Amino acid sequence: MKIYHFALIFLIFFLSAIIKTDMQTGKLIEIKNEKEELENSLVTAVSDAVAYLAETGSYGSGTINKDEILAAFFASLYSSMGIISDKSAQSEVEIYIPVILFCDTDGFYVYYYDEYVTYDGLTYIDRVWSEKMPYSYEDEYFIYRFTLTDLVYIYDKHDMLKLEDKFLYVDYKEFVNESSYEDLRLKYKDCILFNESDFNTVKKASIINKLEDVLAYYTSRHNHIASKNGITYSFSFPYGRRDEWADFINDVSLLVVFQGYPYGPERDYRYNKIISSGANVIKKYRYFVEEKSWYKLAHKEGCKKIKDTDMLLEETFDSLEECVKLGAFCCECIEHGARVPDIR
Repeated sequence: MKIYHFALIFLIFFLSAIIKTDMQTGKLIEIKNEKEELENSLVTAVSDAVAYLAETGSYGSGTINKDEILAAFFASLYSSMGIISDKSAQSEVEIYIPVILFCDTDGFYVYYYDEYVTYDGLTYIDRVWSEKMPYSYEDEYFIYRFTLTDLVYIYDKHDMLKLEDKFLYVDYKEFVNESSYEDLRLKYKDCILFNESDFNTVKKASIINKLEDVLAYYTSRHNHIASKNGITYSFSFPYGRRDEWADFINDVSLLVVFQGYPYGPERDYRYNKIISSGANVIKKYRYFVEEKSWYKLAHKEGCKKIKDTDMLLEETFDSLEECVKLGAFCCECIEHGARVPDIR
């Protein structure tokens, strides 16, 4: 065999290797691009859904429609994926969304697949909303139902507060700041209701733990539904990855679990993502303090009773607690708080 034969063989192998490498590189780029498109579609869809919630102005009016929020989410998702008119493709995508959570101010709803049997013995699978589930916690003193604001529902288990009704809906800061609860604060130092730092720590942990447990339950539960649709992927919610979804728990929000979706040229890759976004509807108010004849009066930002701005202290406050420390009473614009005594 002559030298040019070896050169020709080498060239053939070299070109084959280059072509194979180029094909593999092109395939990886295609996979990467498809993954990025999926992520962008999901992020945009969740953002569009919560934006719809905020823009309609219906939140807080008692007219919020969860199905409208879902419709905004799916319309955005299908449009981004180019399947807005393809019902078959939409059904395929939906089966890889085992659970959606809508987190409201005082509890959350779960949107999931459920199986039921009709009176004639036929089995159906459909997506449904759960009842509202509370952000709850219990210690030896009280049963708490937290909200995403400073308000909390409490049930006084041992009549510690000496109330007519053991059930109370109140701003927890009253128990932290008001002098009438000083004896209880001293006696029950381990009770979170009388300690602002402990209260907020337990509240946040309770909400996150509750959501995580529910997400894990409904994600795993979806395996039964998926298997009936010929899907062998094992759905399971990843514990310990709260940084992916817990950023918006202080606000009304939407959380979507998207798991096991096949993609790539051979559809042999699986895409998993947890997407969440807040609606920014729980507003953090500033407070103003007005100098009156013999007392100070705290107002919430936007209060229409502030008539003379010259009487306001130059400093604004981020919390009612700061106003109370100045000795300020509360205007009627503040739902809970100490009122000016009637000294007539």
